[in-house]
Amino acid sequence: MVDFTLTPRQKELRENALEFAIKHVMPSAERNDRVPDVERAFDWELVREASRRGLRTLTVPKDWGGEGADVMTLSMIGETVAYGDLGVAVAFDQTWKIMTMIANLTTPEQRKRWMPKVAEDPTCLLAAAATEPLSGSDSILPYNGSDGGVRMTAVKKGDRWILNGEKRYISNGGLANVIYVMARTDTRLPPSESTVGFLLTSDTKGYSCTEVWDKLGQRTVQNGTLVFDNVEIPDEDLVGSRGGALAELGALLTRFGSNIQAGATVLGVAQRAYDITLQYARQRIQGGKPIFEHQIQQQRLARMSMKIDAARYYLWYSGWTAQQGQPDARVASLCKVHAAECAVEVVTQAFELWAATGYMRKNPIEKLLRDAQSFIHSDGTNDVLTLKAAGRLGNIEKGDPRYSKRVEEAAAGR
Repeated sequence: MVDFTLTPRQKELRENALEFAIKHVMPSAERNDRVPDVERAFDWELVREASRRGLRTLTVPKDWGGEGADVMTLSMIGETVAYGDLGVAVAFDQTWKIMTMIANLTTPEQRKRWMPKVAEDPTCLLAAAATEPLSGSDSILPYNGSDGGVRMTAVKKGDRWILNGEKRYISNGGLANVIYVMARTDTRLPPSESTVGFLLTSDTKGYSCTEVWDKLGQRTVQNGTLVFDNVEIPDEDLVGSRGGALAELGALLTRFGSNIQAGATVLGVAQRAYDITLQYARQRIQGGKPIFEHQIQQQRLARMSMKIDAARYYLWYSGWTAQQGQPDARVASLCKVHAAECAVEVVTQAFELWAATGYMRKNPIEKLLRDAQSFIHSDGTNDVLTLKAAGRLGNIEKGDPRYSKRVEEAAAGR
């Protein structure tokens, strides 16, 4: 039986996150969304405050001083922080995801070296460097030709690996202290056999962030271009199986909950848009009465509420399957797609109700519209994730009680 009853600890964490979002994140984001220089738009004090509240280290295992939070909990907290601002939520969600990956893929010896770097530094953020100028979706669907996948090279020399290449649009790029990076040991082999993952710190010689991208939305978090110029990484910092990083990326998106958490964060944008639009509709007078009392706007708001609830329960169901140890990869992909599309539709409907007033930058709807658009192409584009899920739709064959003889005949043109 599916049970979405929150534990006392989950309720406590959500209340903590909501106070953080409203009291700290929201006013900071309102200022920094308008900062012209994107390299100055990130608020490090929010990271310190999150550390004080135990929110930054939610996925650090309890043995190392963290919360050891599961996917369901992370989804709730991510949505709540994103209620304050999506960019800030992404900064933390990226950290949670990569920390989960590290906790599951590292050896005990590696955890001894890497966990303190994350847990003990109150400003430590994490990033995953996978996307490149010529490689993105083909690592997610994936395309397994030797001419596809990541192009960054990793050449073994003695007990060290030499990395060369470039990553692009990396969330927390330029902010992260610890980076997980994917590279190829042999570009003549298929990516499924030649992709490896490494951990490094941002002060590693030869590593640099050469550009912070100026974006339409999510302006309060950095997406950077990362350059690796003869970066030397010791063999002991190779993470996971040698050659198996592509499968491990797939596990991050589904089994470890990355897509689920991504969908939850953008849903926070939709919830914020709904709440301020409900308030506006009840207070704005048109035609001699509040907008809310016009039936067309009542229907609009009811549908917005319905879509948010449906998207949330879809995300929670996917998180629940992961918690049970039986993750549904199809649902894990589609719940993110659904949440992203829901957020865009809800904010668009909110924009319609606000009308010209919403178009003014002085008011909050236009920022939410810009932010919501970003997740159509974030954490795997919706088109690619939908195709990936389509490959898991299965078939209804003879012998299945659902099988219809009449359908068979119709398909044969009879």
